[in-house]
Amino acid sequence: MTEAPQPTQPKHRVQWEYWTTVSYRSVGLVAISLFIMFLAAINLLYPEVFSSAWAKITGGEGNAAAVQQASFARFLNLDGSVRVKKRDAVQWANADYRTELQEGDIVQTGTQGIARIVFIDGTTYVVKPDTLIVIEQNATLGNSATKVSVQVSSGAVDLSTGSWDVPGSSSEVRFENAVARMNQNTRAAIRQDPEAKVHEITVSEGSADLRRGTEAVRVGPYERSSFRGPEERLVKERILAPPKLARPRNLEPIISTNPKNEVIRFAWDPVEQARSYRLRVSTSPLFTTEVINRIISTSNFNARGLAPGEYYWTVRAMDAQNRESPESEPNRFTLAEQPATEQLLLVIDSITQHGRVIEVMGRTEPGASVTVNAEAVAYVGPDGRFRHFTSPLQGPGAHTITIVAQNPRGEVVARKQPVLIK
Repeated sequence: MTEAPQPTQPKHRVQWEYWTTVSYRSVGLVAISLFIMFLAAINLLYPEVFSSAWAKITGGEGNAAAVQQASFARFLNLDGSVRVKKRDAVQWANADYRTELQEGDIVQTGTQGIARIVFIDGTTYVVKPDTLIVIEQNATLGNSATKVSVQVSSGAVDLSTGSWDVPGSSSEVRFENAVARMNQNTRAAIRQDPEAKVHEITVSEGSADLRRGTEAVRVGPYERSSFRGPEERLVKERILAPPKLARPRNLEPIISTNPKNEVIRFAWDPVEQARSYRLRVSTSPLFTTEVINRIISTSNFNARGLAPGEYYWTVRAMDAQNRESPESEPNRFTLAEQPATEQLLLVIDSITQHGRVIEVMGRTEPGASVTVNAEAVAYVGPDGRFRHFTSPLQGPGAHTITIVAQNPRGEVVARKQPVLIK
């Protein structure tokens, strides 16, 4: 008997499915991480766009102004003993031109030390000997406004502000318990002597707004505001104006075949109420090395015996009580030696008067540079020919046009031409 065939069992494929449980919290963390990475990339590639967008997200322009960019103040000139104590340092270090000055840093000059510092907004400070200052603020805000603030703990500084176009910019100097907010294009001097109870600001150009407690005064050109003790009120007074320098003009070259015997005539405009003047001439822009320091009763002085080189000169007016004005803005001139036998070509073809403007045409050797009355000639042709229109000459009367050529070998030749302005 044949067995009935058994039914064939169907073959089954078994497939395993793996499932992972993912929480909403994990998804959120991944999304946040990706978003942060995206923001970091935008900030790296487009920092200004990121700052602007973030300011709008967090509250607009007001918050944007709170974002500060790191910035440094730097030394432009150093002479003598100048030390710096960094905000996070314990010891003092000698200053050099590589020193980057940050907020909180302290600068101290010795008895023979002097320094010129430039800040982010163009304000410059000349730190006089035996002076200590603290850099309180030197920053650019998110809206491009600049904030500069300096504390003068003791000593004296001269400062000069530039121009700033962004609203909200400020430059302040603090001394004792007073704050002077400097306006644009202002020159001023601060004296801070706690032992002698001298606390004063003197303005020679522009203006400053001085605040002390509930008191506030505006100090204008040729004014001084001071106080002595904590109980005494602010006092404001007029001071002598500094003389206006006439000659040598700023950047004027003086060429001589015998510089040591050349007579250099210094002249300036008289100042009303002045009884005498203090003339200072130095080989240093900081006037640390003086070659002349004379008190003169007239408004001019002739000097002889200067060696070839660059010089800076300035004048103060003095009244009958020997009270001095601020110093005039220094002029710089160059005394150069011209060989007795000229090797450098300089020919003046024509000098034409157009009112108070003088047109000068001439020629020199190719590659030489030319100045006319200390103004650089913009273009000297490949053949050495040049043409220049001077700035308007001041007032009627006799004037001298000085044309100077200098070649790459260092040879210098000068020509002088008198002109009469009617």
